[in-house]
Amino acid sequence: MQSSWRSAAPQENAIAGAISDHFRGLEHWPRDRVSRPARVVLVDRRLTVLTRVCKIMEQHPDLEVVAACTRADQALLAVQEHRPDAVILDLRLPDRDGVELIRDIAAICEAKIVVFTVGREEVRVADALRSGASAVVFKDPPASTLISYVRRLLRKERRTERPIVAPRRTRARPSGVAELLSAREREIAQWVSAGARNKEIAWKLGITEGTVKLHLVHAYRKLRVNNRVALSIALGRS
Repeated sequence: MQSSWRSAAPQENAIAGAISDHFRGLEHWPRDRVSRPARVVLVDRRLTVLTRVCKIMEQHPDLEVVAACTRADQALLAVQEHRPDAVILDLRLPDRDGVELIRDIAAICEAKIVVFTVGREEVRVADALRSGASAVVFKDPPASTLISYVRRLLRKERRTERPIVAPRRTRARPSGVAELLSAREREIAQWVSAGARNKEIAWKLGITEGTVKLHLVHAYRKLRVNNRVALSIALGRS
């Protein structure tokens, strides 16, 4: 049976047709509250990303893509129509800022919002989490990682509302002033540059707030700065 997902706007019929082939022949799963698959709305400006994620999700009958959108306006229509359990979106969209879209989605439904974005968007991640995103998964790990985090958020036994951030692949050490910092100090400094507070950084990284402060003291000393603004400026020069 062909999947029930469809594009959120008529002008996206071509995109819908390109992706829907991946859903032909799927088994029909019960729609009752207990056994129905979790409804998912995908939002990404790139058709290649939508297609890749759809192909992966079709292998998991507990997840059902009900809409795949390339624009924010389509995503809002899809959310209003389908009332999904999860929305997976990129922060870079052609018609609107992704963080603003997160706020709008959070205002109209209770879907878990998962940011699926590239590493260079790291400075926007803190804003996304504050605006209502439940998790962040970077695109550099395998896309299958995304599935495990979506499931983790949708588990009924999950009691905490604390956002989660998927770990990223290890990268080569950067050049410039940031090379003076340890890997953990660089990570914390990047969150500081994104506007995150010490308490937010602590639960994102799974460490204590005191440990965050200690790493910041070391970063300040190594970069010869004495406040968060100066640290962000120094890091931006690396």
